Amino acid sequence: MNNIFGNQAVSGDDFFGRENFVKHIKSMLLSKNSFLLLGLRRTGKSSALKEVIRHIRHEKPEIVIIDLNCQTYESIQDFYKNIYSALPLKWRSTMRKMLEETKRIPTKLLDFITDHVQEVDLPYIGSVKLRNDAISYANPIKEELADFFKKQESHIILIIDELPFLFENIVQKDNEATKQEIELILTTLRSWRDVKISQAICGSLNLHLQLETLGISRKLLGGVTTQNLPKYTVEEAKGLLDKLAKTGSVGLSEAHQDKIIELFPDCIPHFLQLFFFSLKTHWNGEAENIKPIFEKYVYPVIVQDFEYQFNERFANLPKEYISGAKKILNHITKYPNVSEASLLKAVKGDDLYNVLLVLSNQEFIVMDTKQCFDFSFIIVRNWWKKKNY
Repeated sequence: MNNIFGNQAVSGDDFFGRENFVKHIKSMLLSKNSFLLLGLRRTGKSSALKEVIRHIRHEKPEIVIIDLNCQTYESIQDFYKNIYSALPLKWRSTMRKMLEETKRIPTKLLDFITDHVQEVDLPYIGSVKLRNDAISYANPIKEELADFFKKQESHIILIIDELPFLFENIVQKDNEATKQEIELILTTLRSWRDVKISQAICGSLNLHLQLETLGISRKLLGGVTTQNLPKYTVEEAKGLLDKLAKTGSVGLSEAHQDKIIELFPDCIPHFLQLFFFSLKTHWNGEAENIKPIFEKYVYPVIVQDFEYQFNERFANLPKEYISGAKKILNHITKYPNVSEASLLKAVKGDDLYNVLLVLSNQEFIVMDTKQCFDFSFIIVRNWWKKKNY
C-alpha cells in the first residue's frame, strides 16, 4: 500500500474494503445499466469508481472506458472538449472527420472541441460567442456523437466524476442560459444512454436536490439508478489499519486499533490513513499518546476537510426550512435513532416532512431499516453540537 497518507483516489493494492459494493456497481455497468453514486466528500466515492475501472479494464479489455472528472469544468464546451480528449486515440481523428463532413457544426467550435490549437481563433476561446455556439449547436453535437458511438459497435462506459461541480460552476457564472446549459448536458447524457452507453455519474453534492433547486426536471436522469456509498465497517477499518501497519512497519496491536476507532468511530478511509500517517510520524508506541496525536494532527484536518461542507449545505437550505431543520436536528441530538413517527409528533412546525426529506437528501441524517433517524456520521453530530443551536 503506497498511498499511506490517503490524499488521493486509489485502486488496486491501495484500495481496501467495500468489495461487495464494487462488485455490485461493476455488474451494473457490465450489464449496460447506469447509476448515480452519491456520498459525502472525502468518503471514498472516487476510489470506488477507480477500482471498478481497474477491474473492468483487467477483465474486459475490449470495453472502451471514457473517464472524466468534471470538478474543474466550467461550461458545456469544456464538457465536450474533455469528452473528446478522453476518447481512445484511434477514435479521435475519425470523429473529427465525421463531424467535419456533416457541416452541422461551426468550424471554430469544432476546432475548440477537438483541440486544433493551430487552427482555432484564439480570441474565440473563452468568449461569449463560444458559449453561445456550444449551446446553439448542442443538439447537432449530441446527435452526431450518439451516431458515432453507435457505429463503433463497442460496449462504452462513461465515468463522470463530480458532475454536480460542473453544474455549480455554470450556476456561479450567473448567465441567462444557465438552466438551458445544464439541461442540454443532461439531455446529451440521456441520449447516449439511449444508445446503450453505460454511465457512472458521481457527485458529493446531491444531484437530485441540485436539479430541484434549479427547477430542472429529474426526468432528465431517466434510466439512472441512485446508489449510496456504504459506510466503512469496523472490520474494514481494522483490516485497513493492519495493511497500513505492515506497509509502514508500525506495531499496531488490537488494543491500539480499538483506541483509534474509539477516537474516530466513523471509520472514513481517508481519515484513517491520515491518522495512521500521523502515528507513523509522531508516535512513540505508547497507547496514551494516540489521543494527543489525534487531537493535534488529525481532528483539525477532519474539521477543515469534512465538517465545513455541512456549513455550506446548511446555509444553502431554503430559508423557509431553516427553523424546521434546526428543530429536527436538535431533537435527533437529544434522541438518537428516533422513529419517523415520534420525530414528526414531537417537533412542531410547517412542512416538516419535506424538511426531513431535504435533510436526508443532503445527508445530514440517515434512516435505518427500522425507519429510525440519526445523524449520518458522529462527526456530523459533533458539528451540530458545536453550532449551539
